[in-house]
Amino acid sequence: MRQGPPGIASAALMVLALLAPGETGAQSLADLHPGAWGGSLEMGYGTDHQQLRSSDASPGIDSARRRTQERLAIRNEGFSFLHPGLLSGNLGLTFGLVQDRDNTNGTVNSREAKLTGYAFDSTLFSAFPYNGTLYANRTQNLLSQPFGRTDIAFENRGAAFRLREDSPLRDWGFPYFSANVRAEQQHTQEATTSVLGQTFRRDEMRNVLSVDGHKGFETSDLDLRYEFNDLNNAAFPSGNFQSQTANLNYSRDFGPALNRRSDTRLFYYTRSGVSPFSLFTADQRLRIDHLQNLSTNYSYVLAHTDTLAGASTTHNGVFDVRHVPFRDLTATAQLSGLHQELPAGVRDSYAGQLALQYHRDLPGSGTVFARASGRYQLNDNQLRASQITVTDEAQGAPTPLGAGAGFLLNQSFVVASSIVVVDTRGGARLATSPGIDYDVLGEGNLIRIIPLPTSAVIRPGDPLAISYTYELDPSLKYSTNSRSVSGGVDFRWIALSYGHEQSEQTLLSGQDSRFLQDLRRDTAQLDLRGAWKTLQGQAGAAYVRYDSTRLAYIQQRYTQIASYRPTRRLSIAFNADRTLTEFTLPAHQTDARSIRLTLDWYGAEGLTTTALLGRRVYKDSLQPMETINEASLKARLLYGKLDLASSFTASERIRGGFQTVSWRLDFLATRRF
Repeated sequence: MRQGPPGIASAALMVLALLAPGETGAQSLADLHPGAWGGSLEMGYGTDHQQLRSSDASPGIDSARRRTQERLAIRNEGFSFLHPGLLSGNLGLTFGLVQDRDNTNGTVNSREAKLTGYAFDSTLFSAFPYNGTLYANRTQNLLSQPFGRTDIAFENRGAAFRLREDSPLRDWGFPYFSANVRAEQQHTQEATTSVLGQTFRRDEMRNVLSVDGHKGFETSDLDLRYEFNDLNNAAFPSGNFQSQTANLNYSRDFGPALNRRSDTRLFYYTRSGVSPFSLFTADQRLRIDHLQNLSTNYSYVLAHTDTLAGASTTHNGVFDVRHVPFRDLTATAQLSGLHQELPAGVRDSYAGQLALQYHRDLPGSGTVFARASGRYQLNDNQLRASQITVTDEAQGAPTPLGAGAGFLLNQSFVVASSIVVVDTRGGARLATSPGIDYDVLGEGNLIRIIPLPTSAVIRPGDPLAISYTYELDPSLKYSTNSRSVSGGVDFRWIALSYGHEQSEQTLLSGQDSRFLQDLRRDTAQLDLRGAWKTLQGQAGAAYVRYDSTRLAYIQQRYTQIASYRPTRRLSIAFNADRTLTEFTLPAHQTDARSIRLTLDWYGAEGLTTTALLGRRVYKDSLQPMETINEASLKARLLYGKLDLASSFTASERIRGGFQTVSWRLDFLATRRF
């Protein structure tokens, strides 16, 4: 006779004991078993200064702040009731006090804030294949920002139910699967204030319900997921929305030798509110390994979107074949077709491509590689309007911000005045403003978005959603012929490569050929690598020549990386790069340089020290020059249960006649118990 999942019998006895009368099962505080007690006591001091100066006669800003903070944390880890398999959990409480004293241009403000937090989670019936968790936590903090501060509090509470695949259902002959159900409420309050005049407030309440499940078969897997979000923004009621997300993924291996694989993915998303949006995609893929050296792939993707601008449907089919006639040679061929039904009409695209790739190992741990490809594509627009709307194009803020760091939008001929940038950090939709949070720059027929380091909303690495409108000829039919070749050699100490790509677009019907362009790009790159005992280094140089109908430039890129470790405890690293770009269409020059020196020292008795010096410079003949100098020194000492940490950071940013200087010094002592 098959036995049930381990622990079920003992867990059942525990439940009976819990429900039994007092004579047979005691239920009192004596049945509560505390876990391991712990905690910490923190005491800290910090001071920071900022200065803003202008080259004209306008008054500057001088700001200074002193801060003291104390924080007490108490936690109990692993408490249980009756038995750890019945109910177990963790509990923590945090109490803190922060005192600030600000002095901005002679105006003194003092502030005292009490910080409270807690963390609780408990698991019920962990010995069962189906168990649940209750949890609640709250964190609160005050963060120093250049010329300001951010007050943030996050609180959430919820419950989760889990069903594991070792359910007794499988022993009773019923279908079995694993599943998770979660219901949660999140509350985020954030306020960023700056003496520079920028403010950002966030007060969001979010209710979340999610369900996911997994079913594993012998040669296939099925995954399901559904999530409902109800977000209420008290600070900006226009930002309220509800969203629903559903996923279904099914994969299957089949065939006489399991040489065929099918993948099905269904996705649905809908959002209400001021910017309603819905998306449904169906993605079907099939791979067949006919022989060891011959395989084919088939894919079909259906996408349907519905926005305020109307509904759009896209059908995309692709077939490709891969053949390896010799060990070092791979040949691929691809056919694809795209059909779009837009609010303004229909767009069609058909393409065919051939490619050969060669790769061979060389003596001395080297390789030689080469690739050649050719592609023909036909595009046909049958539209009633000359503008197309893009909703929520996914992009990401660069890290770090500043010195010209940004990203290009996917479409060309974008109407700059139509661009709307939304920060989607944490699932929210935080509005931003041009000139305050980001800049818009044109590069030929493309648009570059540059998030600003002074933004109170956009942070480095944040996910962004960009909506905009782009132009095109509504009755344009054209073909694109493109080809490319590339190759090179790579050894452990040197690598050399070259690539060439070229394309021409030909007008077949229509009147406005300004949306067509010819393109040629040549790229050459040389990399040198070396390692000599404790010294390692790498240097690279790249040359790019780009010539198209509306954008032409010559670019040189240089990179250097070196690390030196004279002792086991000391490490020094040096990074530098420079990119020089000479644009001939439109005529201007850019020069981006960065240099960084870091030092890490691991001393005895748990002492670690990290130092950094950095400088970034961005020059553009069409924009003010920007220079960012950075320095930091961090040290930490671990001595038994005592943790001592200190840090010093300083930065200077100069752009367009404005100079911003800031420095900050912090000390923090933590005693664990």
